Amino acid sequence: MKTENVGTGSGQVTIKNMLKVPSYFISGVKYHAAGRIYTPKPLYGTLHVTGHCDSKCIMCSNWRKRINERELTLAEIRHIFGNSLFKSVEKFSISGGEPTLREDLAQVADTILDCCPQIREMVLQTNGLEPARAVQRVKEVLALPRLRKLETFAISVSLDGYGDIHEKIRRVPHAFERATETIRKLKELQRTTPFYLCSTCVVQPLNLSGLVRMSDFGRELELPIIFSPVCVSDYLVDSADSKEALRLKGDRLKELKAVFEEHLKSRLMPSNLPFWQEYFSIAEGKKRRLPCYLCHYCANVESDGMLWMCVADNSLVYGSALDTPVDKLWYSDKAKELRRKAEKNICPTCSICCDLAFAFRLEFFYYAGFLLQEKSKGLFSRRGSRNV
Repeated sequence: MKTENVGTGSGQVTIKNMLKVPSYFISGVKYHAAGRIYTPKPLYGTLHVTGHCDSKCIMCSNWRKRINERELTLAEIRHIFGNSLFKSVEKFSISGGEPTLREDLAQVADTILDCCPQIREMVLQTNGLEPARAVQRVKEVLALPRLRKLETFAISVSLDGYGDIHEKIRRVPHAFERATETIRKLKELQRTTPFYLCSTCVVQPLNLSGLVRMSDFGRELELPIIFSPVCVSDYLVDSADSKEALRLKGDRLKELKAVFEEHLKSRLMPSNLPFWQEYFSIAEGKKRRLPCYLCHYCANVESDGMLWMCVADNSLVYGSALDTPVDKLWYSDKAKELRRKAEKNICPTCSICCDLAFAFRLEFFYYAGFLLQEKSKGLFSRRGSRNV
């Protein structure tokens, strides 16, 4: 099981990968044909195994809204993902709520792997607030025989700031100490069982001043940090006041841009750099050009069985996979209309950082153009310095 180049929102896409030009070129053609000529099967699957969460994040209301939400049983999970629609899924993400709250998490992962034989990468997301529980769940998943057939198994631990910044955002006592203890214990576990470990940081007004320190901390621990801007959609935030407090605009946006230009730009992973460059362009009112796989290649299943497209808008729900076979939902007229709606009205101004490494694998042309542009900048920069 490999431990590098995982695409958890900022997964590394290397120049070496670009040598696979023929296959990437074909993928790029298929990407642009999706929705126009044909409707592809999903290549990326996600399951929110629970809506319950032991964090009270200021950028998420789900911990409060879904306190009484039911969870899919193992039989229901097998019923949904056993559908032929998922036979082509190559990457799968397990999230919540807080996934480690489910005592049967390993059985859930095993069921998914059994139902989706083409999975090459699996990602487990956790807040890491209960170190003993998180490490125990990871050990149980790592012990699965089917997991050893994967190219990559990744664990992403949420860490939204250094020290008390993380505690203020998560609104849980000693949140930073607890999450970092989980990270250290997982790094110890890596010595005997290989897996990829990274951390995600949701960029928001409360942690702007601490982003550089957060990046330094990641370097100290040799822990990749994925920086992702806060999302203020109705799916995640249910209060107008909360949304306004979280928005990155005006002076906040200027501060963020200065931090990235002066300190973080050179530290970003390859697939994260083009996102942030375009993020600021979108914030200035320009249309998004970044590829997104969510409309045509991703099937998200909520903990209550609802099949949905994206968190950008509450209306992007295909229907209940418990009431209707999931392939019927995926190829339905409603699904086609939702995709058209998203591409026309939502995607052009969307600034959500999805798994861009996965998107770039599908959409060859954008990332190839970006790399050529960056190489050209470097070449002209070197020539200029020689002429000075």
